[in-house]
Amino acid sequence: MNTRWLVVILAAGMGTFVHAQQPLTLRGEIVEVSCYTKLGIEKSTGAGHAACAKECVGKGQPLAILTDGDGLIKITGDYAAEKYTKLLPYVGRQVEVTGTPDRYLDYSRAINVTKLAPIAAKK
Repeated sequence: MNTRWLVVILAAGMGTFVHAQQPLTLRGEIVEVSCYTKLGIEKSTGAGHAACAKECVGKGQPLAILTDGDGLIKITGDYAAEKYTKLLPYVGRQVEVTGTPDRYLDYSRAINVTKLAPIAAKK
């Protein structure tokens, strides 16, 4: 194979890879995945469910962000480390997260969160 063609093919492939890693910003509520799956949105969201969610996270269950438009997206990366220690104060609260698209261990949609900001409650 001609070396020039190999360079062109590799460059095209790298362009696709770089494009896939564009920053992603989502707004929604931090929820625990197993409770959300079993109990539904009404019983697994809000501050009233935070204690149960934190208990489940302690048992190894994952956290996700529940958005209006994109649905449930699991959280990976530094914010998922050490049983989601950085995220626990935000369970049941509205936040804005920024990161890159990722996949969770079960290949479901995820975001590798690099930045988090709480959203002020509407008065």
